[in-house]
Amino acid sequence: MYKFISVFIFLLLASAAHAYNPIKAEPLQAYDVIQIEGDPYVQREYLGNLADFPDMYELTTDVAITLKLRLRQRATDESMPFGLILVRQNDGDGGVTEVVRRNQPVSEWSKVKDSMLGMTFLEGSWLEQEIKPGTYRFEVSTPDNKGDYMLIIGDEPERRGFFSSLRDIYITQRHFGYTPFHLLFSSYVYYLLGTVLVSYGIYRTWQYRNKLRYG
Repeated sequence: MYKFISVFIFLLLASAAHAYNPIKAEPLQAYDVIQIEGDPYVQREYLGNLADFPDMYELTTDVAITLKLRLRQRATDESMPFGLILVRQNDGDGGVTEVVRRNQPVSEWSKVKDSMLGMTFLEGSWLEQEIKPGTYRFEVSTPDNKGDYMLIIGDEPERRGFFSSLRDIYITQRHFGYTPFHLLFSSYVYYLLGTVLVSYGIYRTWQYRNKLRYG
């Protein structure tokens, strides 16, 4: 029975996965460009902190794609009206052309409880834009360029293991100001703890019944 429970918990850990891939967006100085690499359709979450200047991201594509962007921030009384601007670098002249701008009032953001992260977010709507081959930049800003945010790029899930997911949850919670204790509010943690406790209870019951049966 003990071996069965151990195998069950091992399979739980091995099979746990989610579509979450946080990346710390940390420009070395003001207006440094943060490069977006990899498949633009695979979901990634860039964790940024505005410090008196906007954050600028850059993506280059050789083929036409549908670019999907979304902003999240921690749901508090001090939530900020984050904005997104997407521009394309002109071929030859070094200038840029604005493609689309999204300035959504905080009142229009959706309140979303993310049980996996154990957090409640305000979430802007998707900015979905068909773009041609070229180099694009998108700027994240607020009126005073302050505040923590999450920029989501792409919406296709990427399978990850349990311990990688646990590390990602910790990184994200710390980014938004939570203590390590807050990990207990993540469904990844409390489901596992619940499974371990129930499994231990079953094991102890099995031991007790065997003791009564065989003396």
